[in-house]
Amino acid sequence: MDTGTRRSHQRKERDRTNAVLHALLQLGPGPHKSSSITARTTMDEYEVRRRLLQLSKANVCYRPRFGYWELRPTTAVPTDPQGLVHPSTTPLLDATLLLDGIHSRTQQIVLLHTYSPITGERLCIAASGAHDGRLSREPGFTPWAVHRLSRAPLDSDAPGLVILANLVGHDTPLRQDLRQIRSTQVALTDAPLRGWILVSVPLRRLPGAPAIPGAEPRVIAALSILAPAHVQGDPVAAYGRLMQNAARTATETSVIVAHPRFAATPAA
Repeated sequence: MDTGTRRSHQRKERDRTNAVLHALLQLGPGPHKSSSITARTTMDEYEVRRRLLQLSKANVCYRPRFGYWELRPTTAVPTDPQGLVHPSTTPLLDATLLLDGIHSRTQQIVLLHTYSPITGERLCIAASGAHDGRLSREPGFTPWAVHRLSRAPLDSDAPGLVILANLVGHDTPLRQDLRQIRSTQVALTDAPLRGWILVSVPLRRLPGAPAIPGAEPRVIAALSILAPAHVQGDPVAAYGRLMQNAARTATETSVIVAHPRFAATPAA
């Protein structure tokens, strides 16, 4: 099997497992019959059971009793004792894995912000490495700084700017800094925490989220690294490219194509 064929096979395998996970997320909290999970996929019951066993081995779900499966609560709702993460009902399992992977490689704090069209703010809905002891020792780590990291207007800093630069159409005139961000798809600014910086890249789809065939997704989120300002090297080159590559790999290998039969099915 050549490299291209192997990658295609691996992608199909992960897509099928993610489709079963997406069915569990749609059904919501609590135990669900195997037949109910199967009904929300295009696979047969045997294939779905095999994927459920894979998710069980990864501690994503478990079998409370025969014939029933349930998501583990700790994987469905990320916790954050510092109040950095804004409450969200968005399923974040694959996104959390992406953040954890970047944190593991960089040993820096990684944040995920989405855009609220109602308030015009960027909201932090997930974080990895937020328990970092460096934060609590920083003189600038105040409730105000935490609040600004959690939510702020789009034009405040890198996460909001990288979303803002991609929200409007390509024919819309942009100020110079937003044109540069749109061109490079990376933003770098000071963080609300004094002596720290934010490096951000846009996300057009959360890993594991459904993708509509033929649709051109708009930027819906920003992936950011929060790091000390004295970090060695060029943070845009080092962190920007790393996040872009990690995000591209995560979304391309966790595609769940929205089937017309199930795309509009409400969660139970």
